[in-house]
Amino acid sequence: MMSDAPSLERVRPYVSNVDRPVFAITGLPEEVIAVLFAYYSRSREDLRTNLARLLGDDTLAIGVAPAASVSRGSSAEHKARAFHEKWVVGYGHSSVAEHAVVHLAVENVSIVASKVIEDLRLGSYTEKSTRYVVFDTGSFADLPSLPHALRDAYRDACENLFRTYLELFPIVQRRLDETIPADLGQATRAREAMVRAHTCDLLRGLLPASTRTNLGITANARALAMLVSKMMSWPLEEVRLLGQQMREEARRVTPTLLRHAAENEHRMAMHAHLREVAASIGVTSPRARAESAVRLVRSDDDALERVVLGLLYESSGVDVQELAAVISTLSQGDKRAIVEASLAKRGSHDPAPRAFEGSSVTVELTLDYGAYRDLQRHRMLTPATQVLGCGLGAEVPEEIEQMGVGDRYRAALARAEDTWRRLSESAPWEAQYVVPLAYRVRTLWTLNLRELFHVVELRSGRQGHASYRRIAQQLHKVVTEQHPWLAGLMRVDMNEYRVARSG
Repeated sequence: MMSDAPSLERVRPYVSNVDRPVFAITGLPEEVIAVLFAYYSRSREDLRTNLARLLGDDTLAIGVAPAASVSRGSSAEHKARAFHEKWVVGYGHSSVAEHAVVHLAVENVSIVASKVIEDLRLGSYTEKSTRYVVFDTGSFADLPSLPHALRDAYRDACENLFRTYLELFPIVQRRLDETIPADLGQATRAREAMVRAHTCDLLRGLLPASTRTNLGITANARALAMLVSKMMSWPLEEVRLLGQQMREEARRVTPTLLRHAAENEHRMAMHAHLREVAASIGVTSPRARAESAVRLVRSDDDALERVVLGLLYESSGVDVQELAAVISTLSQGDKRAIVEASLAKRGSHDPAPRAFEGSSVTVELTLDYGAYRDLQRHRMLTPATQVLGCGLGAEVPEEIEQMGVGDRYRAALARAEDTWRRLSESAPWEAQYVVPLAYRVRTLWTLNLRELFHVVELRSGRQGHASYRRIAQQLHKVVTEQHPWLAGLMRVDMNEYRVARSG
């Protein structure tokens, strides 16, 4: 704890207090914060003392007033670069970069590109919603690299999708307003918002994957550098350009920590090589199958024992072999009772105990791309997703059929599918852009049972979109058929609702 008065005054603008062991740091460049935390591993002094020294000898050219960033080309940038070259590169202390946090706004990017960005596990995102925003005609990414004829066909198909979307919007909205019973006491504006949101839900399948969206991203510099490198090595031009732009803008906040993020030859070669391998064994053409949307691929036969072992280990005081031997003598009922007791006082916002991470399942999901767009945000799992196409068919909402506009809906999809087939012959990656969100995609998930609880309980709730609610319900059904002891433990909502909550 500092006691020198001049030093106290020097650091006061940058910390929430100068005399308590817990304090917030504010008003400093992100790279300086990373430096201060780096000192913890190599300095006997506390953070405020080290900050006072940095301020006093101008090691990083920090001014006397709080600074939001280090200007490019300034003496501060050069000093920060030298410092981080020593700490991060010289000492291999790359974890320092995790203390520098970057917030980026990425606007007018395609949904295709947004899914690449959001694949970063250690990041936080907020994205424009298809439920609360009505998209305008022309709100889709262009593909200038396509040959002229294909580019015209692509644009025509996307424009037709948006035109159909906007033409059907007032029709569907009016039919819903006429047929959805009014709730007693519901305010007029609340009902209007609910009807509008449900209209958006029913029609979002017409939006192409090229639809422009906006993203808010928060990530530490180390994770962001990995993402930027992946993006700069991606097969799609839009993604590569976005990676370069994100790197440039992030460097205005952390000038040195993303300096080495660049194209990765391994990644660039891997995409092409694996596609060639897949083609060589004849597995590149997706085939629609009349199967469940959720298929269990793998699970642990001893899942219950693994969870019980994790629950008891910390408090047992014995080694794992001895504990496992004791557990093996318990009946299935005794083991289930232990698991049930661990969940007995779980509140509505409490996750399942961490011991549930001791067992995992692998499932294949076949779902419309709109639902995938939502579920892809679950990143505490290991996903593998196939390139988007039209080969698995599309899902048309039953209510759209009942309203008598199903033919118009399907006609727009068919026109886009025809264009996709033309594009996929020479540009399979770019062909994704014309695929409407109604079309199905396959993704392979490996997730532990704790994350299974989270996905099922969150995504089966009434507030969710009907398409991914069905996925969550089937996920619960498939896994509990394999592990019946889980059946009554997850708070799954198996009800059907015509209208989701719009809040």
